[in-house]
Amino acid sequence: MDQFLGFVFFLTMAVSGFWCLTFLIGIIPYWLGPGLAETRGKINADVDPETVRSKKLYEQEGVEVLYQK
Repeated sequence: MDQFLGFVFFLTMAVSGFWCLTFLIGIIPYWLGPGLAETRGKINADVDPETVRSKKLYEQEGVEVLYQK
């Protein structure tokens, strides 16, 4: 029984270690590289926010608003 529990413990530690290394190698560099630059506004700095946002119904072309409160 002790050998089986040791194997289960080892397997759990191996899987969690593999996940942790995958997380650190794959995601953290994105946060430090392009992700950080995008959140600081350096990548999409030349984009006008008015062209990106969704327009309200009465602002859209080809839409006629019949009733507006």
